[in-house]
Amino acid sequence: MIDSHQHAGLTGPSAEEAARRLTDFGERAQFQGQVALDRHRLKRIMKRHDPAIYPGKYITCVNDPAKALCEKARRGNSEGLSSHGGCLPLACRNVTLTPENTAAWQREIARIDKRIASRPTLPPRLRQLLESRRAEIAEFLGANGQEALPA
Repeated sequence: MIDSHQHAGLTGPSAEEAARRLTDFGERAQFQGQVALDRHRLKRIMKRHDPAIYPGKYITCVNDPAKALCEKARRGNSEGLSSHGGCLPLACRNVTLTPENTAAWQREIARIDKRIASRPTLPPRLRQLLESRRAEIAEFLGANGQEALPA
């Protein structure tokens, strides 16, 4: 992700911040075309220059404790680290989306659509919850410049 070509396709509320942090990290860490194979060297580099960007399946968190909803929800545990257990990715402003994250959301929409179309038909409340979740994901993707699967 540090390579400038990989973070060119980032979208979401913190995409610019993520690109800036990754560029700064690449410059400060001074990899100079070398791959850090020494685990201890890599730990030292990360300790000194950690960009505080945490990739995940559905989101890439650009951790800023002042804006993090997960921080506000869990004060006191592992200060300074993001907590994906309390993550609210559809509402948080620390979210950045990679193409892989967008694909994961698209697969989630497809799973919801498959479940809604399944037989026997779902109970009305469950169907309503699934449709609401699908609409929420589609709105989130649309707000971040991504296209959701058609309903």
